Amino acid sequence: MSAAFSTFIALFAMSGVFSILLALYASFHKTRFTGMSLFVWMSAATAVYTFGSALELASSSLESIKFWIAFEYLGLPFISPLNLLVVFHYIGRERMMTPRAAAAMLAIPAMTSLLMLTNDLHGLVYQSIGLREDVPWILADFKMGVWYVVNGSYTLGCGVVGMWLLALHMRRTLNVYRKQTAVMFIGLFVPIFTSLIYTVNLTPHHIDPVPATMSLTNLLYCWAIFSAGMLTSTPIVRENILESMRDGVLILDPAGRLADYNKAASRMFPFLKPDLIGAGAADAFPKRHLRPEDADMAFLEAEDRQIEWVDGHEVRYYRIRSSPVYNRKGGAMAGRTVVVLDVTESVLLHRKLEKMATHDGMTQIYNRTHFVERTEKLILEAWQAGEPLTLALFDIDRFKSINDTYGHDVGDLVIRHVVHACKIYLGDRDVFGRYGGEEFALCMPGRTVENAYALLESVRRELASGPVSTSAGPVGVTASFGLVEARPGRPLKRLTKLADDALYRAKQGGRNNVQLAAGERLEEEDEAEPDLKKGAAGA
Repeated sequence: MSAAFSTFIALFAMSGVFSILLALYASFHKTRFTGMSLFVWMSAATAVYTFGSALELASSSLESIKFWIAFEYLGLPFISPLNLLVVFHYIGRERMMTPRAAAAMLAIPAMTSLLMLTNDLHGLVYQSIGLREDVPWILADFKMGVWYVVNGSYTLGCGVVGMWLLALHMRRTLNVYRKQTAVMFIGLFVPIFTSLIYTVNLTPHHIDPVPATMSLTNLLYCWAIFSAGMLTSTPIVRENILESMRDGVLILDPAGRLADYNKAASRMFPFLKPDLIGAGAADAFPKRHLRPEDADMAFLEAEDRQIEWVDGHEVRYYRIRSSPVYNRKGGAMAGRTVVVLDVTESVLLHRKLEKMATHDGMTQIYNRTHFVERTEKLILEAWQAGEPLTLALFDIDRFKSINDTYGHDVGDLVIRHVVHACKIYLGDRDVFGRYGGEEFALCMPGRTVENAYALLESVRRELASGPVSTSAGPVGVTASFGLVEARPGRPLKRLTKLADDALYRAKQGGRNNVQLAAGERLEEEDEAEPDLKKGAAGA
């Protein structure tokens, strides 16, 4: 016996061994896949066929060959129909396969096995079986019978239908499950393709190559089972549960590795790809999209936490809810489900409403109510810390005349111009608010009277330095200021009264000037003006 011939026998036997191992694994592996028992029977049928083929090639007489061919037919006719039944369960169409329908699908294979066992009486499967004379080994030569064509056509039809169903299903399932779907597709395609090659007599010495290709398909099944979760988690379960959810879902194993995710999660986090399955979830997230405080990935284990996801110029807000999953037996943690809710619209709406409640709509600085709330807190903090704090009120000179002469549109433009001029000199800690129509307030924590006075003088000169360009022509703008220091024991209401009195004196003194509250004075009147252009204020 040549080495090539022995190789065929070894491949056939290897296919049988793989099939038995698959059947045993599937028998003892607990899973919710409803087609598991069918997969066991399909693997057993494949083992019968491949072992019979190996022993047929190893036979030394015609009688022995005929025996093993009959043995092969105890499994061969059932492989393709059982595979089709597994496909129906895999894609969630098992309800179509009622016990009566499944029995009907297996009727022709059962008839084929029975006819093969009695073939010598009728010759329906093989009209004749003899030995070939043109080969150096003992090989069977046969003439096909009518039922051989019937069974072959039925086997081919089951395979084609199964591939068609899998191809349709592959188009709409998640990428991560296309791998195992593709394996099932190949498991149908390869045997059918090689059997067609065998039928048209294109194989060496007309040896049936199908049992050898079963080694490849069985290896693919083993790979898919252990790397892609085949037979344990099927796409139809995900489509009915995970894929129907609008919220993103991440499944983590006990070691924190990514075990699964749904389409909603992949839309939220585009970096999620099938090749990340099995990778550490904390390592998989690109840190560049997260705030520094979220870079530790603790949100994957947080019961409830909100994160920001920055992608270019777009910021999305996600609420993360992580829950451990425990085994029913023993209570050991089996993994973790991480549910991701897109709360961007809610967050933005909340911020918009919050801003509307705290900011002036036209100038986008604090409104009076929020300015008062912030200032009262700052005054208390300044007293406790022993640091200076000053308060100023100012308004636009002769603003009513501007409105009456040029109209309210020009008046609004002047107000925005004043706000812009102030922001040039305000610092990050300064609080700026619109106190009334054309009246504004400044709370300046950390600024002494001298420093605050210099700032207000800078603003005043900025406003008086030139007219504002409007649709009605240039309009001159000046402002008057009242300044007071927040000494311990002076509440905001008292400070506001003192600043307002100082503002009144500024108006009475000819406008376009800064006045200190009664009792206040500058220690160094000629002190050089500090560099005050610090950028826009936080308010």
